Amino acid sequence: MPLYRTEAIVIRSHPYGESDKIVTFLSRDFGKIKGIAKGARRSKKRFQNALGLFSHIRLIFFDREGMGLVRAESCDILHAFPKLREDLRKILGGTYFLELMDGMAGEREENREAFDLLLSFLLTLNAEEFKEEQLRMFEIRTLSLFGYRPNMRRCGVCRREMEELRESSSGFFSIERGTFICGICSQGRQNLMPLSLGTARLIEQISQMELAKLQRLRFTSLALLEARELLPKFIAYQLGKGLKSLEAMKILPPE
Repeated sequence: MPLYRTEAIVIRSHPYGESDKIVTFLSRDFGKIKGIAKGARRSKKRFQNALGLFSHIRLIFFDREGMGLVRAESCDILHAFPKLREDLRKILGGTYFLELMDGMAGEREENREAFDLLLSFLLTLNAEEFKEEQLRMFEIRTLSLFGYRPNMRRCGVCRREMEELRESSSGFFSIERGTFICGICSQGRQNLMPLSLGTARLIEQISQMELAKLQRLRFTSLALLEARELLPKFIAYQLGKGLKSLEAMKILPPE
């Protein structure tokens, strides 16, 4: 049975039997993989408590014919994100990152950009104060990586570019079509969400900006409000369900 090595992030983990664990990893080289860690609940030497959520590890695993569960052999912790684990908002925010990535990523589909995105946002969440903007930026980039990038460059009906529309013009977003629709073309159409040109342009900018520069961007209060309403609904439409961690964040008291 071939032996493989890769960096990975633990995105799901649960007990199996008396001593094992079933773990879902987002790996740098193999995409999302599911594996069984034999004796993980008993052996401190082989896994060193490295199979908890968020753990960034160097994973060694066996895989037979690229099918079914891999067998995790051992792992070393690269990042444990201790400060992330000490704050409830950070825990829920990080869990949302994991849940969204798990929902979007297909099994055994290599996507190094997705791995780098998740690792970058977990590192930022661990090092800095939690901000809602992190959730919105992660949503936008994840949608783009997996082929669900909202069309914010032009009206999805008349095809006019954003530059042709006045800043004061009203706009909308169609969840079903995944596109911006200008005020003129919105007449008579149902199930549209209000969306200002400024927010549409910000979403487009985040979609294509270099990952290293992303944290420099700031949302206006209007952009944050509109993105909060739009993006989770669009994600739920694409996945066919809402995400539990996002619902849990809604019941937290205001900061």
